[in-house]
Amino acid sequence: MDPQAIAADPAVGSGWFARDMTMTGTGDLPLSNWRVLVTRPAEQADSLLEALRQAGATPVAYPTIGLEAPPSWAPFDAAIGRVASFDWIVFCSPSAVRFALGRAPQLEALLRLSPAPAVAAVGDETARRLNQYGIPVALVPQDQRQEGLVAAFGDRLPAGTRVLFPQTIGGREHLREALCGAGAIVEVVPVSRTVGLPLDAPPPPFDAVIFASPSAVKAFVAKLTVAALRDKVVAVMGATTRDAAVAAGVGVHVVPAAPSVVALVDALGAYRAGS
Repeated sequence: MDPQAIAADPAVGSGWFARDMTMTGTGDLPLSNWRVLVTRPAEQADSLLEALRQAGATPVAYPTIGLEAPPSWAPFDAAIGRVASFDWIVFCSPSAVRFALGRAPQLEALLRLSPAPAVAAVGDETARRLNQYGIPVALVPQDQRQEGLVAAFGDRLPAGTRVLFPQTIGGREHLREALCGAGAIVEVVPVSRTVGLPLDAPPPPFDAVIFASPSAVKAFVAKLTVAALRDKVVAVMGATTRDAAVAAGVGVHVVPAAPSVVALVDALGAYRAGS
């Protein structure tokens, strides 16, 4: 079957997760008897592992990358000390929220004061993580990636607008470059770094694999090669990860319409049903 994107609301889904679940056992569930490899960092994988279990799969945790604190917190600390001088603060992942609030728990209160920067999130999962801290989110794009966030800003960023961007070291540059090109002043501060894990042991047997970031794809292929994915169903969290997988020579079968756990599991179930 050709790769497919199954439309799903990121909060409730449009397929199996959206329906009233009155079934018992696992025989009727969309991913029954499938072993699904999850390559997300261990601290980010719980919601995906649980969603796969609810869909009948046997999830297999096999993190290919980990997240660590940056070598220095000095740039971030300095920016938080003058956070009121920014017009916007932008978060592009739930992990960026977690690291930023873990380092500066006072940010939760600071972002509810006046004056305070408005908060933008690249997608619904990032927005939900911010909401868990009680932080209101002013902007979430429909196209849940950096390109979509740039488009969603539209005319909200007159020349000279100051934007704070807490980011993983080595993260994508598209947002910064596009906003700077529009005349904004963007200050990028590192809040984490991605590290490849040793992967000394090959993964257990699996039927499908999920990649949620370009870094996870690159780490898997670097250690195990594309051959380890032969005859496996490959699902990715969004268009950016799809592009990285294709560039690495990996065939992609499932791309959800929205980069969320619910939409991804729904799309994987729909793919299996149609294959």
